[in-house]
Amino acid sequence: MNKKFISMALCASLIFSSNMAVPFNIYADEIVQNVVEENKELNLTLDKAIEIAMENNYILKSLEVDLESTDLSLDRAKYNEKKIKKGQDKLDDAKEKSAPLINGIDKLISNGLGTEASSVNDIKQNVDGVLNTLNQIPDEMLSPEQKVQKSMLQEASNSLSYAISEGYGNYSKKDIEGGIKAGEDKLDLGIEEANSAIAEKLNIDVDRVLALDSTTELMTTMAELQNEVTKDGYKIAQKQIELLTRQKYYEVIKTKKIEELKKVALDRANKQYEMSKNAYEEGMKAKDDVLLSQAQVKLMNVDYRNAVLNRKKAEIEFKKVINVDLGVDINLVEDFTTEKESFNLEEGIKQGLEKRIEIRKAQAQYLVDKLNFELTSKQYPDNTYQYKEAKVKMDKSKVELEKSYKEVEASIRQSYEALIATQDMISYIENVVENAKESLEIAECRYEEGYGFETSVLKSANLEDIAGTIVEVISAQERLSDIEEKVVEVIFNYNLAKDKYLNDIGTY
Repeated sequence: MNKKFISMALCASLIFSSNMAVPFNIYADEIVQNVVEENKELNLTLDKAIEIAMENNYILKSLEVDLESTDLSLDRAKYNEKKIKKGQDKLDDAKEKSAPLINGIDKLISNGLGTEASSVNDIKQNVDGVLNTLNQIPDEMLSPEQKVQKSMLQEASNSLSYAISEGYGNYSKKDIEGGIKAGEDKLDLGIEEANSAIAEKLNIDVDRVLALDSTTELMTTMAELQNEVTKDGYKIAQKQIELLTRQKYYEVIKTKKIEELKKVALDRANKQYEMSKNAYEEGMKAKDDVLLSQAQVKLMNVDYRNAVLNRKKAEIEFKKVINVDLGVDINLVEDFTTEKESFNLEEGIKQGLEKRIEIRKAQAQYLVDKLNFELTSKQYPDNTYQYKEAKVKMDKSKVELEKSYKEVEASIRQSYEALIATQDMISYIENVVENAKESLEIAECRYEEGYGFETSVLKSANLEDIAGTIVEVISAQERLSDIEEKVVEVIFNYNLAKDKYLNDIGTY
């Protein structure tokens, strides 16, 4: 068959590969990690830490590739939509152009000037042969029937000449009709494959094929919504990485402060031990005071060593999140706050329901399933499996959307309650450290100024209350250490709760 005609008749076809879209998750073969020079100290503010995390985090890097993938999928969907419609238009043009030619050839074949297997060139040659014979006869000698025949043959010859100039010369009627049929089959196959890809994405089990316009509309809409959801997902991932960075940043500061407090507690215990030891050697204190204070030093050493371990583990987790060299030393600027802020829960819920990715994804799925049902219902009656399945999927995605609204609202309310609770805790811890320190000072003073144990002389003089014991001192030390740690925990939890609430309502 002539290549030019094939291009005219088959250009309408759209050949799809089995994969209609680029896979959602594509990861780069190589990801270059930005690291800090070995053994170099890294001084960071919270904002700087977040900036580094955004630049280096692997999750964001993979999502950036996903964004490129969905952009490509959307471009491809739009291209395929244009290609399908262009193919349909060209096929319609080819059918429109060939219809008069086929009708004319049919008449010539019926008059014995060719067969269905005869090429246009051969039929024209036959027509011209008869026409030449008639042209050799003077017009006045032609019968009326011959004159009509001559006129029709001349018109047919002109039409065949035009068809030959358009590339139909080597084609028979059978070839032309076969070419158009092949073009229609290719276009139908493309539409079927597009429907199969759509069905796979929508998890449709029942065989069905939508019309061309419906197929392209649904295909492009799905790609557009997927692109929007991926972009939203990238933004949300950024916020989640920011929140995670904040959490790990705060965790380092918290564990470092606890480490410092445990070091102070250890120093206090050492000081108390030395004092008890010296007093014992001077005969002022009992030996069990020395033993108890020595045991306290050992316990404080355990607490301090555990605090150092927790701080180092927190630093490693933090460095993992911002993706820097795990061996680098870090120095973080303290960013805790104890200032109370006012938050409107109803406004927070409203904002969260508009911005949360869970809502946007559920909305996108519902829109796709709703459009799929609307397009399916135009072609399939309500008693068919195609109609019923499309409706079930639309109803299910609507329920999932309503469910996501409830779940998001619940998470926001929970975050809000945690925030309010930790705000209240902040007010409860005012002056507790100072009070505990004062209590320790009193216990130490009673112990230092007293005898450390009761005697009959002290009792007879009603002075036994001044005889502070080492147990009281140790108890006061432990109480102060616990309170100091609890205060740090409360401040940490408040900052964490505030950040989580702001993240949950979509502010970060």
